[in-house]
Amino acid sequence: MSEKKIAYHPGCPSATTAMEQDMSTKAVFEKLGIELEELEDWNCCGALEAEDPKLVIALNARNLALAEKKRQDIVTPCSICYYNLARTDKALREDEKLRAELKEIDGSLDYKGTVKAKHILDVLVNDIGLAELSGKIAKKVNLKVAPYYGCYLGRPPETAFDDPDDPVLMDQLIELIGAENVPFSYMKTKCCGGPLMMTRADIAFEMARKILESAKKAGADCIALACPLCGMMLDAKQPDVEAAFKIEIDMPVIYITQLLGLALGIEPKKLGFNKNIIDTKKILEKVM
Repeated sequence: MSEKKIAYHPGCPSATTAMEQDMSTKAVFEKLGIELEELEDWNCCGALEAEDPKLVIALNARNLALAEKKRQDIVTPCSICYYNLARTDKALREDEKLRAELKEIDGSLDYKGTVKAKHILDVLVNDIGLAELSGKIAKKVNLKVAPYYGCYLGRPPETAFDDPDDPVLMDQLIELIGAENVPFSYMKTKCCGGPLMMTRADIAFEMARKILESAKKAGADCIALACPLCGMMLDAKQPDVEAAFKIEIDMPVIYITQLLGLALGIEPKKLGFNKNIIDTKKILEKVM
């Protein structure tokens, strides 16, 4: 990868519920010698949806325009930010009338379509590449891992950087660091229940339970993921899921950047392992 600087959109959870994802992303890219330049004055992507779809387009057009001014692709660790940025990019590239409407509303929404929206998983595997990463691996992570992609990384399918139905990029990273992928294909892209958490927590907990128990049944030591909403549901809400169903799961849930960071020899605290809700001590003991 020739670029040493990337326009970074951390997303709203980076300072709240997903600090460990933000910390580990920055630590990994620093180790790789790539500077993440946080976009100045970036704004929320609009999250899941809004009553006015055009509002979501406008919010993301502004972020894309900020990156465009820097002449850098915009990279985010958040699956939902990626989803909104990618579909906005696609919509504005294809709809000249929409571009004109947004420009008329506010000049800061004037996006010409000269940059790309990327998720960090795409950058790590497809841009930096497994060959370059393999040369920087310092430790073997002797774990059985359930790679969980969630339902947003493959959206929109037209701009997907991995197979939307059977993604493999996280699997490849897990193998690269010496860990083992457990049989988890059926659950890989199932929704975690996060979008329903505020309105139907009972359904959300049931959806999360199925993923957590499937990983445990498959013999996983942990679940690896790349989405802060999934992180909230499977890690932060795991004690609530256990209480709701009167069960014990005790499944560590970590971000793929935390896992890769361990293999690169980065200190666990710098990767935010002290921020995870479910105890990760068993994970750290298996790093050689």
